[in-house]
Amino acid sequence: MTTQTVIPEAARTRTEAALGARAAAEFADAPASAGRRGFMKAAGGLFIAFSLPSMAAAAAATPQAAASGIGPVAPPDAGRLYAWLAVHPDNTATLYTGKVDVGTGIETALAQIAAEELDFPLERLHVLMGTTSHTVDQGPSYGSRTVRYAGPQIRHAAAAGRKALLELAAAHFGAQPEHLTVHDGIVSVQGQAGKSISYGALVAGKRLDMDIGASGKTFDMKVAPNAVLKDPSTYTVVGRPMARKDIPAKVTGAFTYIQDVRVEGMLHGRVVRPYGVGAQLLEVDESGLKDIPGFVQVVRRGNFLGVVAETEEAAIHAADKLGSRLHAAGPAAAQAKWSDWHDLPQQQRIWDTLRKTQGGDIQVATRGSVDAALGSAAKKLKATYETPFQMHGSIGPSCAIADVGKDRAILWAGTQMPHQARRDMAKLLDMPLERIELRWHEASGSYGRNGLEHVIADAALMSQAVGRPVRVQWMRWDEHGWEPKGPPIVQDMEGAVNDKGEVVAWRHRMWIPTTGDTHLIAAELAKTAEIGATGRGRPAIRYAYTFGNADVTCHGEGRVALLTAWLRSPAQFETTYAMEAFIDELAAAAGRDPLELRLAYLQDPRAIGVLRAAAQAYGWQKRASPTQAQGQGGTARGRGIAWVNRDDSYVATIADVSVDRGSGRIRVERVVVAHDCGLVVNPDGLKNQIEGNIIQSISRTLHEEVTFDRARVTSLDWQGYPILRFEEIPDRIDIVLVNNRPGYPSHGGGEPSTCPTAAVISNAVFDATGVRLRRTPFRPERVKAAMG
Repeated sequence: MTTQTVIPEAARTRTEAALGARAAAEFADAPASAGRRGFMKAAGGLFIAFSLPSMAAAAAATPQAAASGIGPVAPPDAGRLYAWLAVHPDNTATLYTGKVDVGTGIETALAQIAAEELDFPLERLHVLMGTTSHTVDQGPSYGSRTVRYAGPQIRHAAAAGRKALLELAAAHFGAQPEHLTVHDGIVSVQGQAGKSISYGALVAGKRLDMDIGASGKTFDMKVAPNAVLKDPSTYTVVGRPMARKDIPAKVTGAFTYIQDVRVEGMLHGRVVRPYGVGAQLLEVDESGLKDIPGFVQVVRRGNFLGVVAETEEAAIHAADKLGSRLHAAGPAAAQAKWSDWHDLPQQQRIWDTLRKTQGGDIQVATRGSVDAALGSAAKKLKATYETPFQMHGSIGPSCAIADVGKDRAILWAGTQMPHQARRDMAKLLDMPLERIELRWHEASGSYGRNGLEHVIADAALMSQAVGRPVRVQWMRWDEHGWEPKGPPIVQDMEGAVNDKGEVVAWRHRMWIPTTGDTHLIAAELAKTAEIGATGRGRPAIRYAYTFGNADVTCHGEGRVALLTAWLRSPAQFETTYAMEAFIDELAAAAGRDPLELRLAYLQDPRAIGVLRAAAQAYGWQKRASPTQAQGQGGTARGRGIAWVNRDDSYVATIADVSVDRGSGRIRVERVVVAHDCGLVVNPDGLKNQIEGNIIQSISRTLHEEVTFDRARVTSLDWQGYPILRFEEIPDRIDIVLVNNRPGYPSHGGGEPSTCPTAAVISNAVFDATGVRLRRTPFRPERVKAAMG
């Protein structure tokens, strides 16, 4: 079946712009057998890019392909320049990247990097992201790694492209390349007025298919290793605030999210999940379903159960009859019968369950003898910090479309890892990898690894069963109930200070289950081979203090109760909470200023730098906590401080909070963030990320907790899982960018400023009230109970 993506006019225009309007129009009228490569050569364009050929052209590529009806749709060769860049006759250009933008603004940042090295205007450089037949596999877009790892690859490819273009210009003018200058994609001969030509005009009649070299590794791939890069001190695009390319269409509603994509001839699917997480499907009574107008088919494979219909309304109606609302309504009269399963641990005992989790230990730090120091210390402290299951909570539920035929599959998805998802679908569908293509569209923010990979598998199984394209949109109870969760973590802290106020002992024990147990739900239910999107993730834990006696150990691995996946700053949000709250406890016990105590036991200059920068911006005055005014009035006010090193990005945060003594309600009034992630490509884009991190992590700290009974998740809507509201956003978020200088490596900005927030708020509440909060979320009833 022929498929076609139907998108709004504004989005179609944006797609044409990515190819260059004139090139796209001519390509639309070109013979199907020519393909894009042949067209670009015939049209007189410098071909330095790869595009999806027409189905007919692909079928004609090889005898085997012609027999099967589809040609290979493998990613382009990373060692060829065409895999990275295209220059079009109308003097627009396209950057191709396997990375994807999940609301972080990296589309603009990567375009800035390419435009800088190309000497090309940013507004004429378009970006095509993620589609596996068009882009090199640069690894998943998570972990604050996109600019850090993909940025250098794109910088080198763009520098190689500039060199190739200058060589063409040198031949055109009969001049030496060193006698040429480039500005905004216009090449000129020095000292010869009138001798200039645009990149677009220059490439007419020529094709560039240059070997630039690549190692083939995902994160360490060396692209164009011999390319001569610009001196960072000469940058005019990188490091400057630039308007994000995606915002105008998002503001006007013209942007095409994955939820907006429609494919010709598609059906609609809904998944029916078991009431109990581990229940077995016993029987399905399809009577009554055929009376639903537009109903097509029930899809059953092992414990996987779904319905397919001609309309979305019919699919929802059919799923309801089979019991899709069981999570919300309980195991009432449904036409799908499941076994009785109630084997989840009790929620109130999840901390005990965590301590019994088996797995390998990670020794983070060990120094001196903690036991000996504790035995002779003047003051000893113990504390336990607990953080619950939390969900990603995407506002738009997960969605995907699949068109699975006998010998090929096309997938439309918003995954953060399109190339890996393509490999996973090859396993799930038992289909050769070269027959699978994933076409990427941005989804609602994922904040880690939510259901976006899982819904692809749902759509793929249903499409394979019915032989037509199927769109699957999760319902809210699917998203809340079945998206992988951020795992609960329990941490024991023990420390001591001597009579001089010095820290003499520090012990940190943490029990962290798997943070990336990302086996596809559909694969598990369908009882296919185990398919895990990336495998299990180890928690990120950093320890930097120079205490003479220290012991920091992480315990545990494996699944605990619910399926888990990385949630923004996986595990480090929680471990920073415990470490940075407990050092405040030691500072209070020693009668010392919290900032002064931290600085006394740090040697890392970047850690010291962000702490000092935040303190200066805030106007920090030295004193011990709690404030002397903490016992006065109905509203208590305090300040808190914390910092983190998240994968070589450093952040220090200070916040002012108020606590209503009557209700226990906490309000974060002002936040100051000092952020050091090296060279910043787009300062405005980074500030967007920092503000988003602060808002979301305040929500996680004050409100968010997944609830469950012995069978399933029970927080299935925004009432059961509340998030921060607009009126709760801080009045001020002040941001200081530290160490932002040319030539310094760029590190991640998408996650680090999440990490200190829980500790900062906990410390500020203690400063205000003298009460310690050691379990998140800090909901009003919990705060009020802690205050007595």
